[in-house]
This record gives sequence, structure tokens and C-alpha cells, in this order.
Amino acid sequence: MNKLYCIGEALIDFIPAGEAPDGTQLLAPMPGGATANTAVAAAKLGVHAAFVGKVGDDGFGRMLIGVIKGYGVDTAYMSKTREACTTLSFVTLSSDGDRSFTFARKPGADMMLSIDDVPAGLFHKGDILHFGTLGLMPGSLSKEAHNKAILNAKENGALISFDPNIRLALWDDPMVLKVIILDYLPYADIVKVSDDELEFIFDTKDEQAAAAYCIDRGSSLLFVTRGKNGAAFYTKEHSFEIPGMPVTAVDTTGAGDAFNGAMLSRFLDRSLSDSLEPETLTDALRFANAAGAVTVTRKGAMAGSPTIDEINSF
Repeated sequence: MNKLYCIGEALIDFIPAGEAPDGTQLLAPMPGGATANTAVAAAKLGVHAAFVGKVGDDGFGRMLIGVIKGYGVDTAYMSKTREACTTLSFVTLSSDGDRSFTFARKPGADMMLSIDDVPAGLFHKGDILHFGTLGLMPGSLSKEAHNKAILNAKENGALISFDPNIRLALWDDPMVLKVIILDYLPYADIVKVSDDELEFIFDTKDEQAAAAYCIDRGSSLLFVTRGKNGAAFYTKEHSFEIPGMPVTAVDTTGAGDAFNGAMLSRFLDRSLSDSLEPETLTDALRFANAAGAVTVTRKGAMAGSPTIDEINSF
């Protein structure tokens, strides 16, 4: 059975959980991290998923390993460090469920992932490697670990998926992040961005132009998520869009990761050419759009991502 490998960050999201008697906002710790969320979302759909990452040798880190493993994700490639604490993210939600982030990560344990934590021969043809940008900060150990994983996956015929998942609060210079995103686009077969990230990355809000940019540089497929307005895909020859699904948003944290997990579940065991068939892409888009819609109706990224029965029922 082929496997989805997600490399990057597992962290704790502190999300709003009511008010204290004096009106102070209460926060509840929830397991999160974009690539860890994606692994969990896929595993909840029956996919053989693994997470490659590092957490602190602390209570939060041990909780993350236990929770992620409990969802059926292979945690054999997760490790702990005493050099840094588990990364913490403090989430502020607006009245419509949208969120903003404040991070405690200077550095975080996820940045300590090293090349020794990425075993040789990990990837095989038919596998998928999924990554984001939080592990690509200049000078970090995790960037070298990501580079090793990406090159090994490429050499062994695995598909590579990239979701930049922009978190500007973590970058001293946004232009450094932009350059890194553009540098890594050519390594990815599948790229997923949200509509509010388009202009930052591509200097345009035109999805067709963004897709052409990716394809001209070696990517084969671009997904664009539009929040409540649905999603679309673009290849060199085909494009398709679907509207959003009417739901009451409670917490949008992890919706894009649930989209990724559901979408990538449709590409395991397929060659790149098979994955680009319009029927396959349309099915993946519909399935992933539904997964994202269900997720925003619940609190917590991992707890909120749906099972396959819940998607079909929805």
C-alpha cells in the first residue's frame, strides 16, 4: 500500500473557548499544525498516512504524538527534542469563524527536524510527499531535512504536493518567504493555494495566470481554494470550478488542511498522468471541497476533519 508522507510542523493551537467571569477570553489547547493536520485528515479517510516532524520533549509534544497516532497516522518518523519547546499558536476567531495567528516559536521544536530524521529510501513510486513553508526558514535544520525529503521523493517517483500555507507573522521579511515559495514551486507536481494568497505569491489575483506560472516552471496542477466561494483546479489543458457549500462557519482553522488530505487521498496509487485525468481531478475537487466545508462547522483542526461517511452524508 502506498503512503502519504506529510513533513513539517505539529503544534498546539490555543483556540477561543468562552470567557472567564471577568470577561477574559479563555483558550483551549488543540493539536494542530498544517502538515500534521493534513496527515490526520487523510488518515481519517482511510489513507495510509505518516507524519515526519519533531516536537518538544514536553507535555504538549507528548500529547501531539499520542493524538496524531490515535487518529491512525504512522508516527514512527516523529521525534522529540529538549533543545526547544513545542511550537504554540494562539488563534483569534472573528464572528464569522475566520482566524488570525500569534506564534510562540523562536525557535520551535519543529524547526529542529534534521536530515538524520529523514531515513534514506523512505519514498516509493506511488507515494506522495506533502510539505509547506513553515519548515523552510533560512538557516534552520528543518529546511535541510525538507530538501532531503523532497529530492529523495523526486528521485524515487513519488508525487510531491506543496501548500505554501502563508503565515506572515512568522517571517521577519515577507519577501524572503515569497522567494522561498517561488524557489520550491518547480519541485511540486501539485500546488494548492488559497485565493487570498494569490497576489502575494504571483503578483496577480488571476487564477489562470497563477496556474500558467506554476505550469511553466514544472508543476502540473494548481488547486485554488476560495473559502465559502468554493474551489477550482487548473492544469495545462483543463480547468474546473465548483461553488461553496452553504454551512455555518464555527472555526476555519484546518479547513485547507482537510481539503489537502481529502484531495491527496484521491491521488495515491496513481501515476501523474492518471492523476491529471479530468474525471479524477473533478472527483478530487468535489470530495475535497466537501471535506473543507464540514471541517469549518466544528472547532479544532484535527477533531474537525471528517470521516468518509461524514463527507458522503454531507
